Amino acid sequence: MKRRTFLQATSALTAGAVLVGCGSDKKTLPVTSPDKGIDWTPIDPSIPVKPPVVEIPKPHGYSACLVNCGSNCPVKIFTNEDGTIRNVESDLNIEDKAGEIHQVRACARGRSLKQRTLAPDRIKRPMKRVGKRGSGEFVPISWEEAGAEIANKIQNIAQQYGNESILKLYGTGAYYSVKSSSWFNRILSLNGGYLRIQGNYSWQQLNYASKATGHYGTSGSTLNGIKNSDLFLGIGYNPSEMRQSGSGEGRDFLEALKANPSCKVIMVDPRYTDSCLGKEDEWHGIRPGTDSAFAEALMYEAISQGHVDQEFMDKHVSGFDKASLEALKKQLEGAGDELAQYVDPEENFHDYIMGVGKFAADGARTPDWAAKICGISADKIKHIASQLMGAANAFIVTGAGVNRHANGEQAMRSCYMLPWVFNQVGRLGTSNGAMPSQGRSGLSTQGISGLSNPVKTTICFYNWEEAIRNHKNMTGRTHDVGGLEDLDTPLKTGVKCIFALNSNALINQHSETSLTAKTLEDESLCEFIVVSDCWMTPSAKFADILLPDTSWLETDDFVSASYAAGNTGYVTAMKGVEPMWECRDYFQQGLVIAKAMGMEAEYTEGKTEEEWMEACYAAAIAKPANANSIPPMPPTFKEAQEIGIFHYANPEPVISMDSFISGGNPLSTPSGKLEMYSVNMAKFAVERTFNKSVQGDYVTALPKYQPTWGGYEDSSKDVDTDYPLQLVGYHTKGRTHSSYHNVPWLREAVEDAVWMNPVDAQERGLSDGDLVRVSSAYGTLEVPVKITIRVMPRVAALGQGAWYAPNLNRLDEQGRPIDEGGCLNTVTHYQPSPYAKGNPQHTNRVQVRRA
Repeated sequence: MKRRTFLQATSALTAGAVLVGCGSDKKTLPVTSPDKGIDWTPIDPSIPVKPPVVEIPKPHGYSACLVNCGSNCPVKIFTNEDGTIRNVESDLNIEDKAGEIHQVRACARGRSLKQRTLAPDRIKRPMKRVGKRGSGEFVPISWEEAGAEIANKIQNIAQQYGNESILKLYGTGAYYSVKSSSWFNRILSLNGGYLRIQGNYSWQQLNYASKATGHYGTSGSTLNGIKNSDLFLGIGYNPSEMRQSGSGEGRDFLEALKANPSCKVIMVDPRYTDSCLGKEDEWHGIRPGTDSAFAEALMYEAISQGHVDQEFMDKHVSGFDKASLEALKKQLEGAGDELAQYVDPEENFHDYIMGVGKFAADGARTPDWAAKICGISADKIKHIASQLMGAANAFIVTGAGVNRHANGEQAMRSCYMLPWVFNQVGRLGTSNGAMPSQGRSGLSTQGISGLSNPVKTTICFYNWEEAIRNHKNMTGRTHDVGGLEDLDTPLKTGVKCIFALNSNALINQHSETSLTAKTLEDESLCEFIVVSDCWMTPSAKFADILLPDTSWLETDDFVSASYAAGNTGYVTAMKGVEPMWECRDYFQQGLVIAKAMGMEAEYTEGKTEEEWMEACYAAAIAKPANANSIPPMPPTFKEAQEIGIFHYANPEPVISMDSFISGGNPLSTPSGKLEMYSVNMAKFAVERTFNKSVQGDYVTALPKYQPTWGGYEDSSKDVDTDYPLQLVGYHTKGRTHSSYHNVPWLREAVEDAVWMNPVDAQERGLSDGDLVRVSSAYGTLEVPVKITIRVMPRVAALGQGAWYAPNLNRLDEQGRPIDEGGCLNTVTHYQPSPYAKGNPQHTNRVQVRRA
C-alpha cells in the first residue's frame, strides 16, 4: 500500500471511531475524493464497508546500499508494471536466529534510496564544461564524443608530461565489487600508467600509529567480547552514529551491552553522542586533540601506584623502561642492524610519564597536569584510572575520530598504550585499544584486475592538491613520496589530469576549500578533469568532462558485507533495474574510452559485461569460505540474483593480540614486541625534514602529547581572541561522508547545525536556530546553531559532509565567498600531519557570530 493511501485510510477510521464515541446514533465513515476531500455523509450501518484495495508492488530483486559506512546493507527493489522503481525496502525475508544469522536492516539512508536515485540533480547524460571550472555550466555531448575527448586528452598529457601527471583521485562513494572504478585503472594502465595514492582520509594516522606500535588499526577484539567485560572505555568511539545500520559495529555494541548489563561504560568524547544516550555510566567531555594528555595521566596513576605487571611488560613490550631498550639495542647491534643507532635507552616511556631521568625538566604527566589541558578534572582522571586498575577485564577502544587531528598519530599511540600499562589485553573481555576487528563476514566476492600500473611513484592521498601546484618541492624527505630514486628527488611533474570517480574529495571532502578551488580553477596547472558520478555534487561542478554513472539500484553486481559488518555476514547478488536516461556503469564507461583508444580487446579480454560478471562470481563461489553460505550459493550469478542475499554466522569472539601473547608469534616490529618506543619512528625523525614554523610539526619515538597549531594550546598570536572556539567535525546519521546530502528526507531528519554549549551561546547572544557565521583563518560558512549541553564549553561541533555552496556575491572580511552549504572544510586548514602526512580536519580554531 502506498504511504499516502495508508495514511488516508487510517485517519479516516480513527475519525469515524471518535464520532461514534461522542454519541452519534449512526456510524459515519468518511468517503474520500481527490476533489472534495472528506465527505461525512452518514452511511447505513447495514451496508458493509469494503476494505481499500491494496496494490501489491512487484518484487524486482535485491540491491545494496554501497556507501562507505562499512556495512553495504542489502535492500529490496519493488517496481511498477513498467519496470520503474516503486519502493525500496529493507531485508524482511528472514527471522533472527540467536548466534546464527541476522536480518540486516538498512538505516534511514538505505531506505531513502528511491529518493536519492530520482533526485532532481541526477546527472542524466555526458556533458562538457563551457563555463569557468566550478561554475557547473555544461552542455550535453554524446558518449562517443566524451570517450574520444578523454582518450585524446590522456594520451596527449601522458606524451607531453609523463604518466606521473595523471592521477586517479581517492574516492569511496560506491563500494562496488565487479563494477568498480578498477575499470578506469585498466584504461589508465593501458595508457601507460598513472600516479598512485596511498592511504585514506579516514584512517591514515591510526594506520601509521598502529604499524609503528606493532598491530593494525582495526585489530581490536570483536565487540561481542564485551559480554565478558566488567568495564568498557571508549575514547572518541561512536558506533551508534558511525555504524548505525542493522548490521555491523553499531548492532554488535548494543547486543553486547544488552547481554552484559552490569558492564560499566565510560565514554570520553567532546560530544555526548548517540552512543551514550543512557547506555553509558559516565561521559567525560574532552577538549579535541588532547587525548594523549588524558591517556598519559591515566598511565601515571597506574605506574605511580605500582599497578604495572613488570614481568608481562618485559616479555611483551619494548621501550617501557631503560632496560628493555638497552636489550633491544644490543640485539640489533648483534644482528648488524643499522636500526641500532636509532635506539636511545634514556628515552623510555616510564621516565617520560614519571618525569625523571632525561625528562626531569619536563615534569611528570600527572592528573593535575593533564586536567589543565584536556578539561577533565584531576579527580575524574584518578577515578577512571582506579576503575581500570580494579577491572578484571576492561575493553578499551580508541575511535578513528582521535586520529583525524594534527599529530593524530601520537594521540592514537598514547591511547594504544593504555591496555598494556593496565594489563588489559590478551584475554577474553579485553582489547588492545584499536578499533574492533574488521572483515569477519566469512563470505567474500571477487573483483576485477586493474592491470599492472607501470608507474611506481606514490603520493599520500592527502597531498594531491599540493602535487598540482608544488610538485618541485615534494620529495620523500618532505612529503613521504614513494617510488623515487632517493629521499631528495622531487616529483617529476605536477598533476595535470585528474579522474574523480564516485569521489567528492575533489573539493568537498578535502581540506581548505578556498585553496583547493583556487588551484582547480587554474587551467594552466591541472589541464583536464574527468568526473563520473550520479549527482551534481560540488566536485562534479569542477569537471571538464562529466560522465553519468548508474546508481546502485540500476547496477548488477555481487558485493560483500564490507569492512565493518562485525559479526553479521552476508553477500548480495544485486539485480538492478534498467539504467535510466543515458547513464552507464563503469564497465560501459571504460569501454567507450577503450574503443576510442583502439584498445577494446585489451580492455575486455574478449569478455562481455555479463561474462565478466559470471567469471567473477564463479571465482567467488570457488573460495572455500563461501561454501558456508546460507542458503548455498547456486552455480551461476543469474541464479544468485533470484535469491538475492546469502548469510553467514560466526559468533565466536576474536581476542586481540592472542596469537602474540598466548601463541608466541612475534609482531612485525624491529623488536618483535609491542613498541612503546618506535625504532622506525626514531629513524623517521632523523631522516626527514619538518616545518619548524608549524607548531607541533615533528616526530618522536615515544608517544607524547604535543601542543599543535589549531589545538587547545595553539600559540599563534591572537588565536585565543580571534578564534576562541575549538571546532570538531563528526559523522552525522543523515550522511555517510558527503553521500546522501541531497536527500530532503534526511536533511529534515538530521539537522545540519553547529552545536554550541549554552555558556558560549549566551556570551554571543545567540538563540537556538539562529543563523550564524562560523569563521576561521581559512574561510567562513553559514549554518543554524544548535544550543545544547551535549557539547562541552569552548568547543563547537559540526557534522562533516554538507555540500560546499559558495556564494560569490557574498564575501567575508577577507574577501572569500561565504559558504551557504555549511561544508566543514570551508574552515579547515591544509597541513599534513608530520608522520603519516594525513588529514587533520578535526583540528580547527573558529569564531561563531550571528549572521
